[in-house]
Amino acid sequence: MEHELSTITILLNSLVASFTGTDPQLPDQGVVAWFIVVLSTVIFVPMSRRFSIDEPGRAQQMLEIGVESINAMLDGFIGPEGRKYFPVLGGFAFFILSSNLITNVPGFQPPTGDLNTTVALAVMSFLFYNYLGIRAQGFGYAKQFIGDPWWMFPLMIPIEILSHLSRPLSLSIRLFGNIFAEHTLASVFFILFPFGLPLVFGPLGVFVAFMQTFVFVMLSMVYIAGALEHGH
Repeated sequence: MEHELSTITILLNSLVASFTGTDPQLPDQGVVAWFIVVLSTVIFVPMSRRFSIDEPGRAQQMLEIGVESINAMLDGFIGPEGRKYFPVLGGFAFFILSSNLITNVPGFQPPTGDLNTTVALAVMSFLFYNYLGIRAQGFGYAKQFIGDPWWMFPLMIPIEILSHLSRPLSLSIRLFGNIFAEHTLASVFFILFPFGLPLVFGPLGVFVAFMQTFVFVMLSMVYIAGALEHGH
C-alpha cells in the first residue's frame, strides 16, 4: 500500500520544487518528525518562562504529571539514581507520544507508523543502554556475554549477542506494527463508515498511543537497569 503523504510534506515539497525546479521527494516521516520538534520548541520554550511554583497553570500541571510519572518509573526500574537519565527517556516518551497522537490530526501521518523512524528510535535506545553499561562496568560489562559457569562461554556468547540484537528489532517492530495497524484500520473504517466510528477509533487511538509509548520507555528502562547491574 502506497504511503499517503501528510499535508505539510506535500506543501513543503511544492515549496522546495518551486525554488529548485525539481521534485525533492522529502520523506514524510522526517518532515512530520521535524515539525513536531519545531512546534514543541515554539510552544514549550515561551511556556517554560511562565512556570510558577505557587500558582501553576493547567498546562504546567499536566507536564508535571508526565514528569513525575516517568520519574516514578525510573525509581521503580533503576532506582533513585535513574532520574539522571530522565532527559533521554523523557525525550523518548514525549517524541513517541506526540508522533503517535498526531495521527488524530487531519492531514498528518504518524512518524512512528514508518519503520525508518521506529528503527532509529530503537537503535538509539540500544546504543544508550550499552554505553551506560560500558561506562559503569568497563570491561566487566562483557562478563554478561560469557555466562555462568564461565566454561559455557562458547554457547553463551552467541546466545547473548543474539538476545541483545533482538532488542532493537523487537522495540522497532512492536511500535511500528501497532501504530501502523491502528492508523490503517481507522483510515479504512473512516472511509467505509464516516459517521459514528471515528468516535470509537479516536479513544482507541489515544489508548494505543499512550500504551506503546509506555512499553517502549519501560523496556528501555529495563535494559538500562540490566546494563548497570554489577554481577550476573
